[in-house]
Amino acid sequence: MPKLFISYRREDSAGFAGRLTDALEQRLGTGSVFRDVDDIGPGEDFEAVIERGLQQVQAVLVVIGPGWLEAAADGRRRLDQADDFVRREVESALASGKPVVPILVGGASMPDAAALPSALRGLANRQALVMGDASWAADLARLQAVLAQWLEAPVASPAPRRKLFAGAAVVLAAIGLGGWWLWQGRGPGPEAVVGAWKAEVAYPWNLSLEERFDFALRDGRIEGQASFLGVARALEAVEWRDGRLHFLTRSETVSGNEPAREMVQRYELTPADDDTLRVRLQIQRSQSVDAPLEFVAQRR
Repeated sequence: MPKLFISYRREDSAGFAGRLTDALEQRLGTGSVFRDVDDIGPGEDFEAVIERGLQQVQAVLVVIGPGWLEAAADGRRRLDQADDFVRREVESALASGKPVVPILVGGASMPDAAALPSALRGLANRQALVMGDASWAADLARLQAVLAQWLEAPVASPAPRRKLFAGAAVVLAAIGLGGWWLWQGRGPGPEAVVGAWKAEVAYPWNLSLEERFDFALRDGRIEGQASFLGVARALEAVEWRDGRLHFLTRSETVSGNEPAREMVQRYELTPADDDTLRVRLQIQRSQSVDAPLEFVAQRR
């Protein structure tokens, strides 16, 4: 059963869509990606197969090339026609509530909401990923990191019976040991991150900086600040979940004469021991998501 649905306009981005399908199936397995040219056989009802494909998958990729928005037929823009299959694919994907990721190729820009038909304007609110020829490997890695949060892990092949029993014994022992630790009240809690921390962070644009984190626990809630690019920033959406601290911060980026754009930094901190935190940072830009950064913070 496919895990991903790729929507694209053939005359706009068929080459990119085919290349992307091949690359993803190498990593996710044969048949894991639905694409019309491969998955609709002669004589099949095109619309029915497309609808079934959208229902089966876990996420949808909308490939947008330079001609995606303005493609026309009979003197009219195709996206404005109710029977345009690209429009129907995107509309159904948005209505399904499943993750929808715009993929910008060939130098295309993300369409503004005002330029889209009303049924498709939700697409403009989705974070887009840019994929190019020169940076294909890095862009593909970023896409995989984004997709990993939605795609189910592959099912492992059954183990031999003897190993299965041995594994079950280990799991039961681990459960018992885990229960004993919880009973003793020694599982990590939010107090494990309280204090001042520092970390050397190597950012992907050839810049390394010392970043600082300061956390306090007040009335059962974690408060504090975290620096990004050397500037201390307020914590938002703070949550302690499954033994990890989750929060985000915000910053702005400016490119040339363009107006400032917001960047969101999403953090996940895991206590490794009393003096060490493992940190996972994902940076979201206005139209893309960077591959996660992982580093270690030490108590100051």
